[in-house]
Amino acid sequence: MPKPYPPEFRRRALDLLEAGRSVRDVAASLGIAESCLHRWKSRDLLDRGLKSPTPGQAESVSPAEARARIAELETEVKILRKAAVVVEKVVPPKARFVLVAELAAEGVPVRQACLSLGVSRAGFYESRGRPPSAGTIREA
Repeated sequence: MPKPYPPEFRRRALDLLEAGRSVRDVAASLGIAESCLHRWKSRDLLDRGLKSPTPGQAESVSPAEARARIAELETEVKILRKAAVVVEKVVPPKARFVLVAELAAEGVPVRQACLSLGVSRAGFYESRGRPPSAGTIREA
């Protein structure tokens, strides 16, 4: 991996661009790639607030904020795993298939929902096409 350029070097290159020189000219005179200079220019415009980030571009988050969010999500996962164990003991598989269908309608992948609720994907898909059993019809 190439060694990163020092911030002073980057600033000098950006100053040359702001002075009116072309990207091609500055890149050739400094011996760097044009694409590198374009990235620096784009990043500088974002940092100074002169350009808004594109919709797919994530806002930068500090490492401390990221670690805090990761810890929060890990705690949620622990809670949900314990809840899933209780659901497996109390709720019969047929009722869990209904939960999987609801989660799938909300955009949760079926694979993940089935895994979390302790049912098989094959069983879930089979239950969707299966007519109601005689017992279910009697109870209704």
